[in-house]
Amino acid sequence: MRLTLLLLSTCLALAFSNCNAATPKYRQVDDRRVGQVGIRKIVGRHLWLYTDLPASNAVDELPLVFDKAVEQWADYFGIPPLRVAHWQMQGFLMQDRAKFATLNLLPETKSDFVNGYAQGYELWLNEQPSEYYRRHLLLHEGTHGFMHAFLGAAGPGWYSEGMAELLGTHRWKDAQLQLGYMPSDRKQVPMWGRIKLIRDANQNGEPLELEAVLGLGQRTALTTDQYAWCWALCKFLDTHPHWQTKFRQLKLHVAERDFNQRFLETFDRAMLQTEWNAFVAALDYGYEPEHMAMVHKATRIVGRQDAVTIAADRGWQATGWQLEGGKQYTITAEGRYQIAFDQGPWPCEPGGVTLRYHAGHPLGMLLGAIHSPVDNAFSKPLALGTERTFEAERDGQLYLRVNDSPAQLSDNQGSLQATIAPKAENR
Repeated sequence: MRLTLLLLSTCLALAFSNCNAATPKYRQVDDRRVGQVGIRKIVGRHLWLYTDLPASNAVDELPLVFDKAVEQWADYFGIPPLRVAHWQMQGFLMQDRAKFATLNLLPETKSDFVNGYAQGYELWLNEQPSEYYRRHLLLHEGTHGFMHAFLGAAGPGWYSEGMAELLGTHRWKDAQLQLGYMPSDRKQVPMWGRIKLIRDANQNGEPLELEAVLGLGQRTALTTDQYAWCWALCKFLDTHPHWQTKFRQLKLHVAERDFNQRFLETFDRAMLQTEWNAFVAALDYGYEPEHMAMVHKATRIVGRQDAVTIAADRGWQATGWQLEGGKQYTITAEGRYQIAFDQGPWPCEPGGVTLRYHAGHPLGMLLGAIHSPVDNAFSKPLALGTERTFEAERDGQLYLRVNDSPAQLSDNQGSLQATIAPKAENR
């Protein structure tokens, strides 16, 4: 019996040591010597942070922020708490890089990094212009460190940086941390700017196709714009009600060379591209993924008169109507539904509320988009209203929605009925 217990105890100890990524692999810092040049040490459970910044709540609480992040990283990636209990990183937050360079405290392989860098069990941060972005950068680099320590790798560039951006975007309030946060306003995330970069590119007709995002970071360092696209793709899939589970399983394959191929085989590529186009076209602060997820239908040729019901609290919804480029169609719509915004709920009809506009059209107006694989029609929707006759510019299925902010659909109620009929001369 004693022998059995001894063997069991030994096995458990070995298992713990093999699965625990806590073995220190960072340089030894002479605290007395760094103190002489104005560098101080702030100690947390999972982070020792050396900095030349003066004491302040925003700086001194960074190890606490990191500690709380470790709990959430472990939960997100499915790592048992026992494995992360003794894991630590050593960080350097620098206002005057020269001090750290003199003491040989910069990374050996990439000492010319711009904002932040993580290698093994160490991370480096240059001081940032906002408290939010300083924390964001810490969490971004911490995510890299955690993934390499417990997953063994972080996947290709777009996924590695996208996940670091996803889990670096956060809310910190009353000593409580929320990772993967979708900010409701740019004022919550000063100097972050990812959503603005995506919106600007889309408005300029320069959005990145899905496969272009997958190619980011393969050979060169990312630009700020490219970080935004990596974040957008990871955010899109991580919060999508139908694809979240599949996306989160990709963490099991980060060390595989064919990661991107596995990614493409995991999802329906045509449907994924369609929804990606719609996501990019509508992305804004407070985006509601549950309500913005598209509703799809099999296509059919438009009959003499077909009707569909369109919910006011959803994004783009397929009608099933396959339109032919060059032909004319008449859409009529009726119904009464509720549109909510900061002045309270408003009764609305398909013509919209002309006292309030969103994206250039009356709030609540019926919009349409003829989806085609070669054109992102969701960026420039058709204003349909109560009735409109139009010529289809391309072959494709017609999608409909009411015009509203992607951050405010959940407050809407009701639906409308839309009817389509081909013009007589088409037949």
